[in-house]
Formats: sequence, structure tokens, C-alpha cells
Amino acid sequence: MSDFITAARPYAKAVFETAQAGSSQAEWSEALSLLAAVIANDDLKTVLDSPAMAAAEKGEILIDICKDQLSDSSRNLVKVLAENSRLVLLPEIAELYEEFRAEAESKIEARVSSAFALTDAQLKAMTEALKKKLGSDITLVTEIDESLIGGVIIKAGDLVIDGSAKARLASLARALTH
Repeated sequence: MSDFITAARPYAKAVFETAQAGSSQAEWSEALSLLAAVIANDDLKTVLDSPAMAAAEKGEILIDICKDQLSDSSRNLVKVLAENSRLVLLPEIAELYEEFRAEAESKIEARVSSAFALTDAQLKAMTEALKKKLGSDITLVTEIDESLIGGVIIKAGDLVIDGSAKARLASLARALTH
């Protein structure tokens, strides 16, 4: 997965710069979201993985499926990705593009994993603390992970804060065995 993200980053950056220059960030978000959803279809994956099909044909199939929902620029992206056998990167390109866009708009999505459901007061306090620390508007996405035992893990961009009981117990175990 991290190899895909590394390979997708230059494409996502180029798309983002193109979108910024043309003030078309929303259009690119929609196009990339559509392309990522289409490429995730299992039947289409089987077709696109076929070594018997030429790279250009794979790109044309994807363009044909999306028809009028793609701009000339997004069609060109599909063609470039197809020529370089990189269509599989579309979900990661879409994800990275959204991260670049959110960063440029001073918005960050933070993922919070907790052992139990968090109260509104806890979520508000967490949002405010992250906003102060990161200097951006924060959108929290929460999930329950009972394996954490207690506490939370927060992931916001490159920042990871692991305050889970599971991590604390693992740290204590390492300290006791050394």
C-alpha cells in the first residue's frame, strides 16, 4: 500500500497544481472520486489486469465508462496513467489529491480510533486541541476499535498520537523485559 502511495504522490501533486492553476479543485475532486470508484469494481479490475490488452485500450475503456463526466484534462490523466500502467493508482491519487486540497484550504481530517464511543464534549475538546496544535480547521472521523482497551489513537496527516491503553501496556511490557 505504501508503495502505491509513493508512486501516486507525483501524479496527485501534478493534478492538484493543475486544479489550483485552473481553479477547478471541485471538478477534479469529482472526477478523481468517480475514477477511483470505477477502478475499484472487481469486474473492471479483471479486465484491466489482462496482459493481452494494450495499455491504451485499458485507458479508453475507463474513459468510455465515465463518458461525459470527465473533462479533457481528466481524460488526459487517464491516458497518461494507462500508458504508464498506473491506472491501479487512481484510488491513492484521489486520496492524496484530497489531502493536498484540504491542506491548501487549511482543513485537516483527523481519524480518531477509540475503544468506546466518545462524548460530544470529548470530541469538541479534541477538535479544539488539534486545531490549536495544527493551526487548521479539523474534521474528526471517529471509529470504535475495542482492541485498544482504552484511550484513543489520533491520526492527522503525518501526526500520530497513540494514547491507547494497548500501546501503554506494550510499552510497559518492553520496559519490564529489558
